[in-house]
Amino acid sequence: MLAKEYAAELQLLHVVSAVSLEALRQWGPEPLDCPDRLVQLLRHELEEIAAHTAGQHGVRSEARIVVGDVTDSIVSAGASADLVVLGAHGMNPLKDALLGTTAERMVSRTARPVLIVRTPPHEAYRNVLVPVDLLPGAQEALAAALRFAGEAMITALHAYDVPFEGLLHRAGVSDAAIDGHRARAYDKAVETIGELSASVSGDPLRFLAFVERGDAGARIVERQRTSGADLVVLLKRTRSVGESLLLGSVTRHVLADVASDVLLLKEAKPGPSA
Repeated sequence: MLAKEYAAELQLLHVVSAVSLEALRQWGPEPLDCPDRLVQLLRHELEEIAAHTAGQHGVRSEARIVVGDVTDSIVSAGASADLVVLGAHGMNPLKDALLGTTAERMVSRTARPVLIVRTPPHEAYRNVLVPVDLLPGAQEALAAALRFAGEAMITALHAYDVPFEGLLHRAGVSDAAIDGHRARAYDKAVETIGELSASVSGDPLRFLAFVERGDAGARIVERQRTSGADLVVLLKRTRSVGESLLLGSVTRHVLADVASDVLLLKEAKPGPSA
């Protein structure tokens, strides 16, 4: 659907694990050419899918079978693509918990947007959720939402909390003072979302501002489910390994628990200073 909308070429890629293929060669009494016949079968099936897609949607389609490492091959093939689209099915929970999902590994290694599809596509996106942390670069996610779903209702979600709230209580700071800080944080977030909306779309009210306290990952998942959003657009910030281990990954939480499609964007690296 996206390829048709943007008059783009659709490349269908299937990666056959080279390690698994080699294991098959040594596995048992099957004919020595069994792995090669398997690859040919997969190529034939993928070419049929490409032909069906081209005929049904009127888009240019190309089928490619690659033998190699899955993530490396997708990164290489998608290096010149405008968008990489992955299905969410087939994830290994234990392996993903240790190594991260294919999608998360992809977005950490490519500058291309990665769209993870969970639901059958039957119409254009109508209800889009964009989590924003209000840090520099947050407008990238809002701009991407407009490009992908310019006619949709788009909600900008910001989750906040009072820094060191527990310590403030123990230090004798009054509830009234903490409540005042929460109110100022809320007002500032709503104001900033309006400014970002104006900078991206020219309309400070184009994005519906939704601000609430709590853990960002949990709030994103809850809001997606209660609002029925069919797409979450998430800007993945660059973190050190230590930060990811200590704080957890909002990206991984979202990929594991939301019921919608997810568009992952990688934070743009700052350019060289003059």
